[in-house]
Amino acid sequence: MENEKLLQLVTDIGFHMLSYGGEIYRVEETVKRICSAYGVDSADIFAIPSTIIVSITFQDKTYSKTRRLSVKGTDLDKVDRLNDLSRRMCREKPDYTTAKQMLSQVNAGKEYPLWMLCCAHGSAALIFALFFGGNWKDGLWAFPIGVMIKLTSYWLGKRNANSFFVTVICGALSALLAGLGAQLHVIDQISHVLMGAIMNLVPGLMLTNAMRDIMAGDFIAGLMRVAEAMLIGAGIAVGVMVPLSFFQPLLGKSSVRGDFLTCLYAAAGVVVFGIVFNIRGKKLLFSALGGAISWFAYLLTCNCFSADIFGYFFAAIVMSIYAEVFSRIHKTPVTIYLIAGLIPLVPGSGIYRTMEYCVMGENQLFWQTGLYTLEISAVIGFAMICVSSIVRIIFSARYSWPNKQSKNAV
Repeated sequence: MENEKLLQLVTDIGFHMLSYGGEIYRVEETVKRICSAYGVDSADIFAIPSTIIVSITFQDKTYSKTRRLSVKGTDLDKVDRLNDLSRRMCREKPDYTTAKQMLSQVNAGKEYPLWMLCCAHGSAALIFALFFGGNWKDGLWAFPIGVMIKLTSYWLGKRNANSFFVTVICGALSALLAGLGAQLHVIDQISHVLMGAIMNLVPGLMLTNAMRDIMAGDFIAGLMRVAEAMLIGAGIAVGVMVPLSFFQPLLGKSSVRGDFLTCLYAAAGVVVFGIVFNIRGKKLLFSALGGAISWFAYLLTCNCFSADIFGYFFAAIVMSIYAEVFSRIHKTPVTIYLIAGLIPLVPGSGIYRTMEYCVMGENQLFWQTGLYTLEISAVIGFAMICVSSIVRIIFSARYSWPNKQSKNAV
């Protein structure tokens, strides 16, 4: 394959993997392995959430290409298929035309229809309203708010609206509908409903991944994700500030239930978010099982320690090990199981509380809750890094051992 065409192809693969929500290290390693399989002397890849730069050197000539992302999302099915494509290219080394057709087939893969995504957003709002201590009235009222969030973001996205503006509008409408339910005496407290609904908006997973990127050495990518998460949080706060100020007496208090029924809610929450992330088939069921197991681990640990931060750390360790094991059993990227399975652990309620204290002018509680939310995200990210690093060390030693034996034999 010609060097220019190879550069174009691997840059497109990395670009699409990044745009579908692939991890920074996975994007860089995938491109590097394909280049190595095609005989490139050296390949340097630099990826951040908004840009990918690829440079390859062959026979003292260097070729470079840059692509910038304008639209990002999460489509874990396509990340999985791109991972399979890279493995196939390294194994078969197809020509440019064949590889381009294979990439086009991946990009044309199936997605869940809009009505199913609306149901998933509504179900996520319902389930997490129950998860955070609400009753079935709260959950049923949260369902249409979740549907509204999806329809509003979809409609505004089609018109290329600014993402910050979309977040503000969705937050404001969520607060208004939750307050309306309290005024009509359909629900008892706004907090349960609103916390469940805005789980579709809060950047808890983004914040957790940002901490993981920073700990993995991808400082620019991590700091960009932190900034983006803070901007989304600010958008939610701005959106709900005015409506919420009218309903402060109805806010009440909300927290995660401590019984093991929440394990079922956790699994159900992972299923609906798995649909949002376009996880398909048995991978969706195994992701849900991982979410339930991780939350069960959290509940067990919380009974042993007074501070729940240890519970988050142990649960993230369990979920990371689970994801590593099943990713190798099913030969899929770890992120397929890890991203969705961590949904019950991400500090969505902490982000909500931080926003609420900001609106109410409780500055001390605002800083305390905000810092504790960051601490939880850092602990989860650290747990993922620990497991990932240990697994890499084990597999590196495993693959290098036969090579050492063969050299000694010679």
